[in-house]
Amino acid sequence: MTSETARPVASVRPGPPVRLNAPLPAHDRQRRGEPFLTHHVRKTMARGFRPPPSWSVPVRYVLPEGPSGEARLLSRARAAADALRTGSPVLALIAPTYVSRGTLAEQAERLDALLDRVAELPRDQPDAPAVLFVGMQWSSAEEEDESVRRLRALLLRARARLPQVPVCGLSLPGPGKPRTLNAVIEVAELLGCAGIGWVDDDVTLDPGCLSRLVRDFLAAGCRGAVGATKIPHTKEFATSRLLARAKAIAAPATNYPHGCCILVATDVVSGGMPGRYVSDDGYVCFRLLDPALPDPLARLRLVPDARCHYYVAGPAGETRRRIRRLLLNHLVDLADWPLPVVRHYFRHILFAGLWPLTGFDGTGGRRRGIQKALIKWLYFAWFAGVGTELYLRGLTGRPLRAVEWAPYSAVHSPLTPADQER
Repeated sequence: MTSETARPVASVRPGPPVRLNAPLPAHDRQRRGEPFLTHHVRKTMARGFRPPPSWSVPVRYVLPEGPSGEARLLSRARAAADALRTGSPVLALIAPTYVSRGTLAEQAERLDALLDRVAELPRDQPDAPAVLFVGMQWSSAEEEDESVRRLRALLLRARARLPQVPVCGLSLPGPGKPRTLNAVIEVAELLGCAGIGWVDDDVTLDPGCLSRLVRDFLAAGCRGAVGATKIPHTKEFATSRLLARAKAIAAPATNYPHGCCILVATDVVSGGMPGRYVSDDGYVCFRLLDPALPDPLARLRLVPDARCHYYVAGPAGETRRRIRRLLLNHLVDLADWPLPVVRHYFRHILFAGLWPLTGFDGTGGRRRGIQKALIKWLYFAWFAGVGTELYLRGLTGRPLRAVEWAPYSAVHSPLTPADQER
């Protein structure tokens, strides 16, 4: 087998690549027309967060061999790519999870639900063969052995269900979804995949969801990113119902593809996500957002008829930690990227309707616009508090070293049709 990096089939990606934004340098950042105060605040906040530079960790690639379930373990991305090269996959699909996320039976149930959607691809999109990766993170030596055991069982299940789809497992230390994504990105680039997609284990996809994402991705020449339209559902917690109601009014930053179900051109994430960025969809958004276009979100497309279902929030304490993590991600992005991109994201996506700081949104009527502004101001107060902490950390030389990982403790089984109607 060749050891050279494969290239995407030319007919899949016609035309020149799209322009991608890049984060500003961490040091020696130039103002370049940026107002002094804005430059000072953003540069200081950027200094207030100093994580490790890379998400890179040792990875064991698990590959199924025979029908009895024996598997081999590889330690290099190139060896995994050589083993998966048969079929020249156009797309790499990732199902990330971790050992403590549930029992093997629960993880098998969630994988089965995803396999139902993957099984539709060869029929609906025969010109875009895919390779499936299952990521299993661990946090201790005992969990490391368990991760390999579970991967072997899950890969055998996937191979029995979809013998025409190459599959590969990844056992790696966590936490942090970007670690799994970056490990797959390295293999996908070696395979020459045109696109990379991932689906979180806490969402349920409607029939045809993946096929419709691939359809729109191919129609756009495998450029930019496409994402599923998210349908919220409430849990038994008061915070879930309250947050769902607030989101329905305030319409937060949900008008671009989110990382729970997304398909991205490989060049957007080439080389992997840098260690500063915990939010995968935030990184993709800032790479592709272009305020110079008539539609700045033209390369960040939601597909209306590709729907995924999710539960809003969880227990109050976990929800609070998750919102703080989300705010830190927003602040790091607003500190790091070029100012025109940051301004558009702040004014038209994150805080659209924050009147009078941004424009008044009267599309749902005056009363609805006032409600939206009030909710946005509450959120902005929390945002400003966390931003002040980040600024002071940068000013005093005591940077934050990591953003706390904040998963919800329980993951429900895939939503049934009855659940989805509620």
